[in-house]
Amino acid sequence: MRRLRGIWTLAAAGLLLSGCVTPSVFESLGLIVALGYDQGEEGTIEGTSVIYKLDKDVPSKATVLSNNAYTSKKLREDQNRKASKKLVLGQLRVALYEDAVAENGIINLVDSLSRDPSIGTKIFLGISRKKTADLLQYSYKDIGNIGTYLYETIKQNVREGQVISSTLHEFLRDYYSPGKDPLLPVVVREGESIVMDDIAVFRADKLAGILSSSDSSFLKLIRDRFKTGIFEFGLNSEDLSPHYKKAEKTAKQEIHAVVRLLENNPEIKLVDPDNLIYEVKLDFTYVLEEITAGIRLSEPQVIDTIEKLIVQKFQKKTEHVLKKLTELKADPIGFGEVYLQTVRGSSFTKEEWHDRFASAQFKVEVKAELLRTGVVE
Repeated sequence: MRRLRGIWTLAAAGLLLSGCVTPSVFESLGLIVALGYDQGEEGTIEGTSVIYKLDKDVPSKATVLSNNAYTSKKLREDQNRKASKKLVLGQLRVALYEDAVAENGIINLVDSLSRDPSIGTKIFLGISRKKTADLLQYSYKDIGNIGTYLYETIKQNVREGQVISSTLHEFLRDYYSPGKDPLLPVVVREGESIVMDDIAVFRADKLAGILSSSDSSFLKLIRDRFKTGIFEFGLNSEDLSPHYKKAEKTAKQEIHAVVRLLENNPEIKLVDPDNLIYEVKLDFTYVLEEITAGIRLSEPQVIDTIEKLIVQKFQKKTEHVLKKLTELKADPIGFGEVYLQTVRGSSFTKEEWHDRFASAQFKVEVKAELLRTGVVE
């Protein structure tokens, strides 16, 4: 009994001690919340770390360290020597790569993150057109922790359907698939703001090209099932001129319409394996939210005309994006995976698929239903 009482006493003391130690452990660490990789001199990588320090006596704030090395491990070792606290990656939220680095391949840098057991696979990756150091080191007026801000901004845009999800797990999954390539958002600093519109398309782990925000929306339309998305089109005014309100005649050659997709169900089929011909079907419902002309929207024939014009625009833009992907020899949609699932016993390497994908052909079919009109000009 005396021995048992002694064990309980030691256990209680341990709990009390652990409760006291936890805060001081965090206060002795520098928490890396964001990483940036830029092209350095003579083949080196310039690494930038945004570090968040917890100190009960001083308001928490982020500091930035930068240095050059040939490997990511050496980057962090050298930064640890400069830091007043031990640097850890357990709170990492975002890793950014300069486009010049991505053009040479980033799998070694990405893989080093995946091998660190303290890093979660849900951190976001992104591409910067300029030096990531400029974006991460800038002193923002309204952003205290740029790492957390970037993470929350990307997460919110993914949730709203504005940006394609780009976690560490998703990048590695698509990289290691023989029939699919990764995508990453392009992150740009514009003054005091962070903007994410364009999409970086990869061929394996190398940056193959960047799609504009408009093209990116259609890439997402083909690739993902989602329940919201906004698209803007220019429509030929002559096609709608018979339906103008009398007082609303316009001399504009083009009027603009904004539609919001409510639900999208894309379908991809391999219809001719020998000639690599795919059938791409888009089936969605949408709302007309705005149109820059006075149109008699209460008339059924007007709705029919608008539906036909919208279908034509979606089809043309979809064909344009698919053609651009074949020119890049990059398959972020996963047509190669469809091929492997359809053709029994088929196999190929990622490099072989890139060469074959360049000759792929597509039959695009769009089915769209206008449910209602929203607020229009």
